[in-house]
Amino acid sequence: MVTRRDVLRFAGSSLALAGGGLAGRSLAQGGRRIDIHHHWHPPPIDWAFQNTGIGASWTGDGLWNVNGAIGLLDRFEIDTAILSVRNPRLRVPVPACREVNELAARIVGDHPARFGAFALLPQFDVDASVDELVYALDTLGLDGVLLHASVDNRYLGSPAHELLMAELNERSAVVLMHPTAPSYFQELNLNLAPSVIEYVFETTRAIANLVVSGTLDRYPRVRFIAPHAGGTVPYIAERLAEQAARANPSLTERPRSIIESLKTFYFGTAQATSVHALNALLSLVDTSKIVFGTDLPISSPSLVRDSQAVLDEYDALSAGDRERIESGNAMDLFPRLG
Repeated sequence: MVTRRDVLRFAGSSLALAGGGLAGRSLAQGGRRIDIHHHWHPPPIDWAFQNTGIGASWTGDGLWNVNGAIGLLDRFEIDTAILSVRNPRLRVPVPACREVNELAARIVGDHPARFGAFALLPQFDVDASVDELVYALDTLGLDGVLLHASVDNRYLGSPAHELLMAELNERSAVVLMHPTAPSYFQELNLNLAPSVIEYVFETTRAIANLVVSGTLDRYPRVRFIAPHAGGTVPYIAERLAEQAARANPSLTERPRSIIESLKTFYFGTAQATSVHALNALLSLVDTSKIVFGTDLPISSPSLVRDSQAVLDEYDALSAGDRERIESGNAMDLFPRLG
């Protein structure tokens, strides 16, 4: 069936999609797009967001809903979004996580080509997280798991997470990491929202801890997606490798070097698609390890539009590179989307 999107592509139209979305893209630019960093605001836990808005690009009134989400995908020419819960302001208890995951499974079941979903785990309770992980992946068939970089100042790679990592490894699970602000952030007395700088540092801490703790070596089948181009990791990769090994010489006896371990991560483009970020990221990994993300609906329309322009116009990327970033690598991670 020929869709409106196909007509726009073949006609080379410059029509701007309603509401500040992307302009009609050329056929060379406009292949399938799978957004691996796309948030939702599940109605069953609306209370946990403490009246925080759904996002700058959300145009609907009231609670998050499927029709509004599909409209958002169409507006920004996204074929499929893998849903993940944005940071709640309050702790979501175990039964509520189950309710969210069951709702996610129904949405994906009703719209399998438009949505996937990462399971929400009660990460503050590791034993309950293991139970919910098993149910979400084995019974509900969700596409992967969302794990925050840290909870209660306990970072991914902590010994407390060993059982959780073992279950993820057994399933070759895909894990989307997502940062939150650490509990001490307000004590720093910075005149900045934590999302401005602290999120990238939280991501960096989690990645570094996963590497130096040996978690990646013990559980090599877990596929981690690091958001926001890995925070500061591409920039400090050599520093991390040299200084960590100097402080702990046993790291040089690992099966893989620190740099090789960093290269095992997938890196998302959400809110990190700039020339500077791409320069740093592509100095660490090639395009087989980069996946497309928008951070919608949190990201503003202008940020999504400008980020896409950078990706489309970045000279070091071929058409094949862009196809891998926008869909090919995601289909490798989530074969059902192929």
